[in-house]
Amino acid sequence: MQKKRNVIYSNPVYAEGFYYFLQGDYDEKKISLYRYIPGKLLEKETELSTEEVSLYNLCIIGNPVHIISQEDTFVCYYPEKISFPITGHESALFIEDEKIYFESWVEEGWNDKNDCATDNYDLYYKVIVKDFSGNTLSEEVGDLYQAADGTWWIA
Repeated sequence: MQKKRNVIYSNPVYAEGFYYFLQGDYDEKKISLYRYIPGKLLEKETELSTEEVSLYNLCIIGNPVHIISQEDTFVCYYPEKISFPITGHESALFIEDEKIYFESWVEEGWNDKNDCATDNYDLYYKVIVKDFSGNTLSEEVGDLYQAADGTWWIA
Protein backbone atom coordinates (compact mmCIF):
# COMPACT_ATOMS: atom_id res chain seq x y z
CA MET A 1 0.00 0.00 0.00
CA GLN A 2 1.21 3.44 -0.78
CA LYS A 3 1.57 6.06 1.90
CA LYS A 4 -1.40 8.43 1.79
CA ARG A 5 -2.35 11.45 3.86
CA ASN A 6 -5.25 10.92 6.31
CA VAL A 7 -5.02 7.12 6.15
CA ILE A 8 -4.32 5.06 9.28
CA TYR A 9 -3.91 1.34 10.01
CA SER A 10 -4.83 -0.85 12.97
CA ASN A 11 -2.65 -3.41 14.65
CA PRO A 12 -2.76 -6.70 12.72
CA VAL A 13 -4.54 -9.82 13.95
CA TYR A 14 -3.53 -13.32 12.83
CA ALA A 15 -6.49 -15.68 12.32
CA GLU A 16 -7.37 -18.53 9.99
CA GLY A 17 -3.94 -18.44 8.31
CA PHE A 18 -4.14 -14.74 7.38
CA TYR A 19 -3.10 -11.40 8.81
CA TYR A 20 -6.03 -9.01 9.08
CA PHE A 21 -5.87 -5.25 9.56
CA LEU A 22 -8.12 -2.22 9.31
CA GLN A 23 -7.42 0.74 7.07
CA GLY A 24 -9.15 4.01 7.94
CA ASP A 25 -9.32 6.54 5.11
CA TYR A 26 -10.63 9.81 6.52
CA ASP A 27 -10.78 11.56 3.13
CA GLU A 28 -12.92 8.75 1.65
CA LYS A 29 -14.79 8.23 4.96
CA LYS A 30 -14.21 4.47 4.77
CA ILE A 31 -12.99 1.73 7.08
CA SER A 32 -11.70 -1.31 5.17
CA LEU A 33 -10.83 -4.74 6.55
CA TYR A 34 -7.98 -6.40 4.65
CA ARG A 35 -6.84 -10.01 4.59
CA TYR A 36 -3.12 -10.43 3.92
CA ILE A 37 -0.45 -13.07 3.30
CA PRO A 38 2.96 -11.40 2.90
CA GLY A 39 4.10 -11.49 -0.73
CA LYS A 40 1.06 -13.51 -1.85
CA LEU A 41 -2.30 -11.93 -1.13
CA LEU A 42 -3.83 -8.57 -0.25
CA GLU A 43 -7.61 -8.69 -0.39
CA LYS A 44 -10.32 -6.35 0.88
CA GLU A 45 -12.69 -8.39 3.03
CA THR A 46 -15.29 -5.68 3.69
CA GLU A 47 -15.72 -1.93 3.74
CA LEU A 48 -17.75 0.22 6.14
CA SER A 49 -18.56 3.90 6.13
CA THR A 50 -17.13 5.98 8.98
CA GLU A 51 -20.72 7.23 9.37
CA GLU A 52 -21.96 3.75 10.38
CA VAL A 53 -19.29 2.94 13.00
CA SER A 54 -18.08 4.48 16.22
CA LEU A 55 -14.39 5.20 15.72
CA TYR A 56 -13.80 5.19 19.49
CA ASN A 57 -11.93 1.97 20.39
CA LEU A 58 -12.56 0.56 16.90
CA CYS A 59 -10.52 -2.63 16.42
CA ILE A 60 -10.51 -6.19 15.16
CA ILE A 61 -10.55 -9.23 17.44
CA GLY A 62 -11.48 -12.89 17.35
CA ASN A 63 -11.40 -16.02 15.31
CA PRO A 64 -13.00 -15.46 12.84
CA VAL A 65 -12.19 -11.76 12.79
CA HIS A 66 -14.82 -9.31 14.06
CA ILE A 67 -14.80 -5.51 13.71
CA ILE A 68 -15.88 -4.00 17.03
CA SER A 69 -15.97 -0.82 19.06
CA GLN A 70 -16.66 -0.48 22.75
CA GLU A 71 -17.28 2.18 25.35
CA ASP A 72 -20.55 1.96 27.30
CA THR A 73 -21.83 -0.39 24.61
CA PHE A 74 -20.15 -3.33 22.92
CA VAL A 75 -20.85 -3.11 19.17
CA CYS A 76 -19.85 -5.59 16.48
CA TYR A 77 -20.15 -4.36 12.90
CA TYR A 78 -18.76 -7.34 11.00
CA PRO A 79 -19.32 -10.21 10.24
CA GLU A 80 -22.66 -9.68 12.00
CA LYS A 81 -24.34 -6.86 13.90
CA ILE A 82 -24.23 -7.30 17.69
CA SER A 83 -24.83 -4.66 20.33
CA PHE A 84 -25.35 -4.68 24.11
CA PRO A 85 -24.42 -2.48 27.08
CA ILE A 86 -21.22 -3.12 29.08
CA THR A 87 -19.75 -1.50 32.17
CA GLY A 88 -16.94 1.02 31.94
CA HIS A 89 -14.60 -1.58 33.40
CA GLU A 90 -15.20 -4.25 30.74
CA SER A 91 -13.09 -4.62 27.62
CA ALA A 92 -13.60 -7.29 24.93
CA LEU A 93 -10.40 -9.20 24.20
CA PHE A 94 -11.44 -12.17 22.10
CA ILE A 95 -14.37 -13.75 20.27
CA GLU A 96 -14.58 -17.46 19.47
CA ASP A 97 -17.36 -20.05 19.14
CA GLU A 98 -20.02 -17.32 19.47
CA LYS A 99 -18.65 -16.27 22.86
CA ILE A 100 -17.13 -12.91 23.72
CA TYR A 101 -14.36 -12.89 26.32
CA PHE A 102 -14.13 -9.69 28.35
CA GLU A 103 -11.58 -8.55 30.89
CA SER A 104 -12.96 -6.47 33.75
CA TRP A 105 -11.06 -4.78 36.52
CA VAL A 106 -12.60 -4.76 39.97
CA GLU A 107 -11.66 -2.27 42.66
CA GLU A 108 -12.80 -2.89 46.22
CA GLY A 109 -12.17 -0.85 49.33
CA TRP A 110 -11.89 2.57 47.67
CA ASN A 111 -13.11 5.57 49.68
CA ASP A 112 -14.90 7.75 47.11
CA LYS A 113 -15.52 10.55 49.61
CA ASN A 114 -11.81 11.00 50.39
CA ASP A 115 -10.60 9.69 47.02
CA CYS A 116 -8.17 7.22 48.55
CA ALA A 117 -7.65 3.53 49.26
CA THR A 118 -8.82 2.06 52.55
CA ASP A 119 -6.99 -0.60 54.57
CA ASN A 120 -9.15 -3.20 52.76
CA TYR A 121 -8.28 -1.99 49.26
CA ASP A 122 -7.98 -4.66 46.56
CA LEU A 123 -7.67 -4.44 42.77
CA TYR A 124 -8.06 -7.56 40.65
CA TYR A 125 -9.25 -8.70 37.24
CA LYS A 126 -12.02 -11.04 36.08
CA VAL A 127 -12.63 -12.80 32.81
CA ILE A 128 -16.30 -12.57 31.86
CA VAL A 129 -17.68 -14.70 29.04
CA LYS A 130 -20.86 -13.46 27.34
CA ASP A 131 -23.03 -14.68 24.50
CA PHE A 132 -23.95 -12.49 21.51
CA SER A 133 -27.03 -11.20 23.38
CA GLY A 134 -24.89 -9.91 26.26
CA ASN A 135 -25.90 -12.63 28.73
CA THR A 136 -23.11 -13.58 31.14
CA LEU A 137 -22.19 -17.23 30.71
CA SER A 138 -19.34 -17.33 33.25
CA GLU A 139 -17.05 -15.20 35.40
CA GLU A 140 -13.64 -16.16 36.74
CA VAL A 141 -11.05 -14.18 38.69
CA GLY A 142 -7.85 -13.82 36.66
CA ASP A 143 -6.38 -12.31 33.53
CA LEU A 144 -6.71 -13.56 29.96
CA TYR A 145 -3.38 -14.07 28.17
CA GLN A 146 -2.47 -15.12 24.65
CA ALA A 147 0.52 -17.36 23.90
CA ALA A 148 2.75 -16.97 20.83
CA ASP A 149 0.90 -19.90 19.17
CA GLY A 150 -2.42 -18.05 19.50
CA THR A 151 -3.92 -20.09 22.35
CA TRP A 152 -5.52 -18.27 25.28
CA TRP A 153 -5.43 -19.05 29.00
CA ILE A 154 -6.57 -17.53 32.28
CA ALA A 155 -4.00 -16.92 35.01
